[in-house]
Order: sequence, then structure tokens, then C-alpha cells
Amino acid sequence: MTNDRERSASSLRSSGFVIPSSLSPFRPYDGFTLVEIVISLTIIIVIAAGAVPMFRGLREEQLAREPIIELVRLAKETRIRAMREKRPYQVAFYQGGFVASRYFSPYFQLSELTTFLSEEETGSRRLNPNADDSDSDLDAGAGETPKTSLPMAPVGPKLDDNWEQHYDLPQDVQYTLKFWSDTAETPVTGEVVKLWVFQPTGISVPLKLHLDRQSATFDVEFGALTADITREVIDLK
Repeated sequence: MTNDRERSASSLRSSGFVIPSSLSPFRPYDGFTLVEIVISLTIIIVIAAGAVPMFRGLREEQLAREPIIELVRLAKETRIRAMREKRPYQVAFYQGGFVASRYFSPYFQLSELTTFLSEEETGSRRLNPNADDSDSDLDAGAGETPKTSLPMAPVGPKLDDNWEQHYDLPQDVQYTLKFWSDTAETPVTGEVVKLWVFQPTGISVPLKLHLDRQSATFDVEFGALTADITREVIDLK
């Protein structure tokens, strides 16, 4: 069989036909040349060299963005609780971080916030540092014993009076806030405490936050209806 194929190939060549190398029974080798291997490796190295900085930048952006991620998480949980329990909740901003809890007072001060956090850690805090002993100013008498023999309406969702979550900002963070009624941004430093209140309907005041870190700056806007981020600008340093 091989001899017949060789004779056929010889007769074709003698007749002037050129046999393509892919059809030739005598292929000199199967594989890649050294030049092909070098070119392939060069392409791989170039692609890897371009991908590493990209992944490194994404990782640095994710780490720098952690305070924004935590604020979004707290805002979502605060809004859900306000709607579910039909009473206002708040996110308090202070120099050291964010605190989500029931809405206490529009005049919440840093000293009261510090006491609130310390008592939360020890489990000895009062429900509302600005309320009387019955907390009637906070829940409109919801905690009092009903003074009627008439049938009561079905009991709503269980109220979690002791819920609180907070996030401590990294040391390199500085930030400012601007609510829709503010004429200028307010640096959150020193004794400043700003409240972001979520109503029982789930609506909150639109908020603009500017956060500055050593590795990046963020300008974030939150909407009024869902507390979602509606605009975000990131500048990696």
C-alpha cells in the first residue's frame, strides 16, 4: 500500500502536479517550532502583565469602598425595620462611624450617642436616652397597658426595641454630608452628629456623602425612596 502511494506521488510530480504538504505522505514533523513557542509565551506574558494591575486596582477599590458598602447595608436594614414596624428609624453619623437604631430625637448629641453605645455593649442601657420612664414620647403609648375591654386589633409584627448596629470607620477616613435642606456640606468631625431618618413609609431625606481616604475619594448620592445609590464617583489616588 505504501509503495503504491509513493509511486502515485512520484508519477504526479513527474507530470507537473504539486502535492500540498498537508497531503504529502512524507511530513517532516508534527508539533511547534521554537519560534512559535516563544511567540505564544510572549503573548501570554503581555496579557498577564496587563491583567495584574487591573485586578490589583479592583481589589484596592473594593477595600477603599468598604465604608460605603457598610452604609448601604445599614440603610437598607434601617429602612426595612421602619416599614415593618411602622415607626421611624435612624442612621446616626459621627466622626467615628455610623450607628443604626430607633429614632430618638432630632437633637441627638455625641455625648448621648457615646452613652448609648457604651450601654449597648454592657447590656444596661435604657431604650431611649431622651425619653421618660414609660417611653411614651417614643412610641406614642404603644408600650402602655390598654385601658379598654373592647376587642383589640390583631397584633402587628414584634417590635425589636433593642436593635442597634454600628460600623467603626477606619482611621484614615474623613467625610462630609449634605442633606437636601442643607446649603453646604457639613464635615462630620468633633461633636457633630447628623441623623438620617427613615419614616414608616420607607422614605428618607436624599443624602450626598463625600468620603476621603488615603487611597481613594468617593462622592455618593442616595435616593429618597429606596436609599439606593443613585450616583457614585470614585477617584483612586
